[in-house]
Amino acid sequence: MPRSTARPGVFAALRVRDYRIYWSTGLISNTGTAMQGVALDWFVLNLTHSGTAVGWAAGLQFAPVLAFGLWGGVLADRYDRRTLLLWAQSLYALQALLLTVTVLSGNAPLWMIYVLSFALGCVFTVENPARLSFVTELVGTSLITNAAGLNILSLNAARLIGPAVAGVLITLIGTGGVFAVNSVSFAVVLAGLLTIRPQPRSAGAERPPWAGAGVAGLRYVAARPELIAVFAVFGLVSTFALNFSTTLTLFAGRVFDVGSRGLGFMSTALSIGTIAGTLVATRRASPKVRTVVTGAVLFGLCEVLAAFMPTYVTFLALLLPAGFVLMTLNTAVSAFVQSEVGDAMRGRVMAVYTVISMGGAPIGGPVIGWVSQHAGVRWGMASGAAAAVLAALAVALWLSRQRTVARPPALHDRAAPVLLAPTPVPSPADPCAPDSTPTGGTTP
Repeated sequence: MPRSTARPGVFAALRVRDYRIYWSTGLISNTGTAMQGVALDWFVLNLTHSGTAVGWAAGLQFAPVLAFGLWGGVLADRYDRRTLLLWAQSLYALQALLLTVTVLSGNAPLWMIYVLSFALGCVFTVENPARLSFVTELVGTSLITNAAGLNILSLNAARLIGPAVAGVLITLIGTGGVFAVNSVSFAVVLAGLLTIRPQPRSAGAERPPWAGAGVAGLRYVAARPELIAVFAVFGLVSTFALNFSTTLTLFAGRVFDVGSRGLGFMSTALSIGTIAGTLVATRRASPKVRTVVTGAVLFGLCEVLAAFMPTYVTFLALLLPAGFVLMTLNTAVSAFVQSEVGDAMRGRVMAVYTVISMGGAPIGGPVIGWVSQHAGVRWGMASGAAAAVLAALAVALWLSRQRTVARPPALHDRAAPVLLAPTPVPSPADPCAPDSTPTGGTTP
């Protein structure tokens, strides 16, 4: 079925009652999580005075995604996604509560912060693919692209509000108090999930077997050159260029010396740009690979320019277009990937998406932190941005060659179009229609 070219309203998916509850309660919890992220980075920096340690604290939150991410998607395809989300949100609340007690007790060794960061990542490994797949059940395939954009809008609205509030609250009640506020916010999400009607499984849907299920999503993606291209670009951008939790903290503490409030304003400026970019991107009906590649190049260039801005004000100014382009890229990736996935494979493919978009943080965070520590914070940010630009250009060249090789046989051989319009991995319950789309969202 061809993709629709109609442009939905920016908030079309919010007309669906269950999705509206899920989105609004999630906004509250996402805000608390964004507050915790800023507070945790600031706490680690003050505890250790080390950019590398800040990078490790951020990276360990995503290490489980890299190690176990594919099996999180298996759980999302095997079990009721609403139930999984209830458990995951409860565990998020427990992690925030333990972090609160650890910090407020006055005895918070770095190793304990690392353990709690890793625990957060373990929950996220299951929660993210379940959440992305669950939204599809709530809104249906016709509103998936719009819902994907609204999910990202929720995350970025939270990143706009959360860091600014955290910057003030850290001064007033300390980092431990911020962690406590976040732990309470999860009660709102749990209440919202309990009011959402359970969704029946698709007709004929079968639970995937454990054996080999973890790599089924990889095989699904490997059969499609355009999905490979999108995942490669976004994976490298996410690994090396999206380390703002590390770089902004270091810019605030070491380059501009603006304190926690200045850090909050940096995150706010970035989020203003991301919200604007998301509002524009949600109206796009059919993103293409070219949109992803162009977005990655432009984002990298914006980040390089920001890295060498001489003043705090000019640095803030460059974060606005960087955020705008970033969310145009992010929404395009999410919508494109979701439009290629059938319901039976949705959880596993979205787990691949999660691994690609988040799993590089344990590598990128410490690397950028190390470069910042030894070559300077500006070079740390610039090196990650340069990697994003080079990755996008290399993938664009590879994809162009793939299409050149694939095009001539397609004129004579009916078997050849698998390179241009690949069919899904065979599965008894996998229609794999191009218009079967889940939703997207980013980061904890």
